[in-house]
Amino acid sequence: MAMILSRRVFGAVLLVLPVLAAAGPVVGGPVSVDACYDAPCHLQHAQRVQREPLAVLAAIPGLRLRQLPGADRCCGSAGIYGALHPEMSRAVLDDKIAAVAAAVPRPDVVLTGNPGCLMQIGAGLAAANLPVTVAHPVELLDRSYRAAGWYEPASPS
Repeated sequence: MAMILSRRVFGAVLLVLPVLAAAGPVVGGPVSVDACYDAPCHLQHAQRVQREPLAVLAAIPGLRLRQLPGADRCCGSAGIYGALHPEMSRAVLDDKIAAVAAAVPRPDVVLTGNPGCLMQIGAGLAAANLPVTVAHPVELLDRSYRAAGWYEPASPS
Protein backbone atom coordinates (compact mmCIF):
# COMPACT_ATOMS: atom_id res chain seq x y z
CA MET A 1 0.00 0.00 0.00
CA ALA A 2 2.81 2.42 0.87
CA MET A 3 4.40 1.94 -2.56
CA ILE A 4 1.09 2.63 -4.32
CA LEU A 5 0.51 5.78 -2.28
CA SER A 6 4.09 7.00 -2.67
CA ARG A 7 3.69 7.00 -6.46
CA ARG A 8 0.70 9.34 -6.13
CA VAL A 9 2.14 11.84 -3.66
CA PHE A 10 4.63 14.47 -4.81
CA GLY A 11 5.86 17.97 -4.11
CA ALA A 12 3.71 20.86 -5.30
CA VAL A 13 6.60 22.28 -7.34
CA LEU A 14 6.20 19.35 -9.74
CA LEU A 15 2.78 20.74 -10.71
CA VAL A 16 4.40 24.02 -11.76
CA LEU A 17 7.01 22.53 -14.08
CA PRO A 18 4.63 22.04 -17.06
CA VAL A 19 3.58 25.70 -16.73
CA LEU A 20 7.22 26.78 -16.86
CA ALA A 21 7.87 24.58 -19.87
CA ALA A 22 4.93 26.12 -21.73
CA ALA A 23 5.38 29.75 -20.63
CA GLY A 24 9.14 30.04 -20.81
CA PRO A 25 11.71 30.83 -18.15
CA VAL A 26 10.02 33.86 -16.55
CA VAL A 27 6.39 33.51 -15.58
CA GLY A 28 5.76 36.09 -12.86
CA GLY A 29 6.60 39.52 -11.56
CA PRO A 30 9.73 40.50 -9.67
CA VAL A 31 10.30 39.51 -6.05
CA SER A 32 13.43 41.17 -4.70
CA VAL A 33 14.49 38.73 -1.98
CA ASP A 34 17.68 37.00 -0.85
CA ALA A 35 16.72 33.36 -0.35
CA CYS A 36 18.37 30.09 0.56
CA TYR A 37 16.80 26.81 -0.48
CA ASP A 38 16.93 23.88 1.93
CA ALA A 39 15.81 20.63 0.32
CA PRO A 40 13.46 18.43 2.37
CA CYS A 41 14.96 14.98 2.97
CA HIS A 42 11.94 13.09 1.64
CA LEU A 43 11.98 15.08 -1.58
CA GLN A 44 15.70 14.83 -2.39
CA HIS A 45 16.49 11.39 -0.99
CA ALA A 46 13.29 9.33 -1.20
CA GLN A 47 11.67 10.87 -4.27
CA ARG A 48 14.92 11.96 -5.99
CA VAL A 49 13.51 15.42 -6.70
CA GLN A 50 16.46 17.80 -6.61
CA ARG A 51 16.63 20.14 -9.62
CA GLU A 52 12.92 20.80 -10.04
CA PRO A 53 12.37 23.09 -7.03
CA LEU A 54 15.41 25.13 -8.06
CA ALA A 55 14.07 25.39 -11.62
CA VAL A 56 10.75 26.70 -10.33
CA LEU A 57 12.47 29.24 -8.09
CA ALA A 58 14.83 30.31 -10.90
CA ALA A 59 11.74 31.44 -12.84
CA ILE A 60 11.07 34.19 -10.28
CA PRO A 61 12.53 37.50 -11.52
CA GLY A 62 14.58 39.38 -8.94
CA LEU A 63 15.00 36.40 -6.64
CA ARG A 64 18.58 36.03 -5.45
CA LEU A 65 18.69 32.32 -4.75
CA ARG A 66 21.40 30.07 -3.43
CA GLN A 67 21.50 26.67 -1.79
CA LEU A 68 21.88 26.74 1.95
CA PRO A 69 25.20 25.16 2.92
CA GLY A 70 24.32 21.70 4.20
CA ALA A 71 21.01 21.71 2.29
CA ASP A 72 21.51 18.00 1.66
CA ARG A 73 21.38 17.30 5.40
CA CYS A 74 18.34 16.94 7.65
CA CYS A 75 16.97 19.81 9.75
CA GLY A 76 16.14 17.39 12.57
CA SER A 77 12.38 17.24 12.09
CA ALA A 78 12.28 13.88 10.27
CA GLY A 79 8.61 13.12 10.81
CA ILE A 80 8.11 12.20 14.46
CA TYR A 81 11.85 11.93 15.11
CA GLY A 82 11.87 15.38 16.71
CA ALA A 83 9.20 14.33 19.19
CA LEU A 84 10.82 10.99 20.00
CA HIS A 85 14.41 12.28 20.21
CA PRO A 86 14.20 16.00 21.02
CA GLU A 87 17.84 16.40 22.12
CA MET A 88 19.26 14.87 18.95
CA SER A 89 16.70 16.71 16.83
CA ARG A 90 17.76 20.01 18.39
CA ALA A 91 21.45 19.25 17.79
CA VAL A 92 20.76 18.59 14.10
CA LEU A 93 18.65 21.77 13.92
CA ASP A 94 21.40 23.82 15.58
CA ASP A 95 23.75 22.93 12.71
CA LYS A 96 21.13 24.06 10.17
CA ILE A 97 20.50 27.35 11.99
CA ALA A 98 24.25 27.96 12.28
CA ALA A 99 24.48 27.62 8.49
CA VAL A 100 21.74 30.25 8.07
CA ALA A 101 23.45 32.58 10.55
CA ALA A 102 26.80 32.19 8.76
CA ALA A 103 25.41 32.75 5.26
CA VAL A 104 26.75 35.89 3.57
CA PRO A 105 24.66 37.74 2.75
CA ARG A 106 22.20 36.45 5.31
CA PRO A 107 19.01 35.38 3.54
CA ASP A 108 15.70 37.14 4.05
CA VAL A 109 13.97 33.78 3.78
CA VAL A 110 14.78 30.08 3.94
CA LEU A 111 12.69 28.10 1.47
CA THR A 112 11.76 24.48 2.05
CA GLY A 113 8.91 22.34 0.79
CA ASN A 114 7.97 20.18 3.79
CA PRO A 115 5.59 21.25 6.60
CA GLY A 116 7.74 19.58 9.28
CA CYS A 117 10.86 21.32 7.98
CA LEU A 118 8.99 24.64 7.81
CA MET A 119 8.02 24.35 11.48
CA GLN A 120 11.39 23.01 12.63
CA ILE A 121 13.49 25.62 10.83
CA GLY A 122 11.04 28.38 11.75
CA ALA A 123 11.26 27.44 15.43
CA GLY A 124 15.05 27.33 15.23
CA LEU A 125 15.25 30.75 13.58
CA ALA A 126 12.92 32.22 16.21
CA ALA A 127 14.86 30.65 19.09
CA ALA A 128 18.10 32.07 17.67
CA ASN A 129 16.47 35.50 17.22
CA LEU A 130 17.50 35.55 13.58
CA PRO A 131 15.52 38.01 11.44
CA VAL A 132 14.94 35.38 8.75
CA THR A 133 11.58 33.93 7.74
CA VAL A 134 10.84 30.46 6.43
CA ALA A 135 8.44 29.75 3.57
CA HIS A 136 7.36 27.09 1.10
CA PRO A 137 8.72 27.73 -2.44
CA VAL A 138 5.14 27.96 -3.72
CA GLU A 139 4.56 30.94 -1.39
CA LEU A 140 7.30 32.88 -3.18
CA LEU A 141 5.92 31.80 -6.53
CA ASP A 142 2.53 33.15 -5.40
CA ARG A 143 4.13 36.51 -4.55
CA SER A 144 5.66 36.58 -8.03
CA TYR A 145 2.32 35.79 -9.68
CA ARG A 146 0.61 38.51 -7.63
CA ALA A 147 3.33 40.99 -8.63
CA ALA A 148 2.60 40.13 -12.27
CA GLY A 149 -1.13 40.69 -11.78
CA TRP A 150 -2.08 37.10 -12.55
CA TYR A 151 -4.93 37.15 -10.05
CA GLU A 152 -6.48 40.38 -11.29
CA PRO A 153 -9.82 39.93 -13.00
CA ALA A 154 -9.78 40.57 -16.72
CA SER A 155 -11.23 43.95 -17.60
CA PRO A 156 -14.48 43.81 -19.57
CA SER A 157 -14.12 44.53 -23.26
